[in-house]
Amino acid sequence: MRRRSFLVALAATPRLARAQDGAELRDAARRAAIYLAPLYEMYVRRHRDVVEHGQKLNRLSRQLAPENGVLSAAAWLDLSVEPLFLTLPPMGQRSGSAVLLDPFTNTFARIGATPEPHMIVGPAWKGAVPTSEVTEIRAPSRSAWLRIGIAVNGDDDDLDAARALQARLRLETPDQRNERRIIEMRELMRQRTVAPPEPVVFWQEPRPGDPFDLFDAGLAMLAECVLTDQDRQFLESLAPLSLRPGRKFDARAFSETERAAIVAGIADAVKK
Repeated sequence: MRRRSFLVALAATPRLARAQDGAELRDAARRAAIYLAPLYEMYVRRHRDVVEHGQKLNRLSRQLAPENGVLSAAAWLDLSVEPLFLTLPPMGQRSGSAVLLDPFTNTFARIGATPEPHMIVGPAWKGAVPTSEVTEIRAPSRSAWLRIGIAVNGDDDDLDAARALQARLRLETPDQRNERRIIEMRELMRQRTVAPPEPVVFWQEPRPGDPFDLFDAGLAMLAECVLTDQDRQFLESLAPLSLRPGRKFDARAFSETERAAIVAGIADAVKK
């Protein structure tokens, strides 16, 4: 189901001005959990890759062993400050492509193996795009997940060739691209920025044993998205839960009976 239709279906339940009883609160929690579930999964995956496994933001992580006939590379992107440039090498008859996913796990761009670079920009970026040099991709959120796959046929020689192509993948900041072009072509790109400090991570560790962590982590990821009118209307329909992007869920504002109803609603969503 497309996200717009999904939101319409979730919002079909009448808007709750306040929780009249446990059943209403339970239903609100169920709908909230369904909405926040993909955001939560992306939060947990990003935390695992970047915090636990030490992957750098805006840097490609290359997998040297193929899985299911595909040699993979991936990167978590922080587009809050400046754009990034992605270039895939020509692959001839070999299959290869890149996809960009938003925090809702929706694919918002698919890139084939073309020689021209792609400039990936965040929703708040207002700089000029050198359209004669690059293809612009505007992300719907400050965070995105880049995944690249290169097909291999299983033979050692072909795997070596695929690895050589993988090594030529480039994900660059404007300054990194400038430096490379100065060295390779003695050319300074018109788009010049001052290199920002490396992104600092302030993500709370996921708490898989806490049912309310789905709300906390999901809302943290939601704060990195540009909300549509439908998103805002849907969140308003959950008014009894007081869910706010970027804020933690205040379980202490509810009685023990109400908290039990909310937990039951989250469990209802997980069963689906």
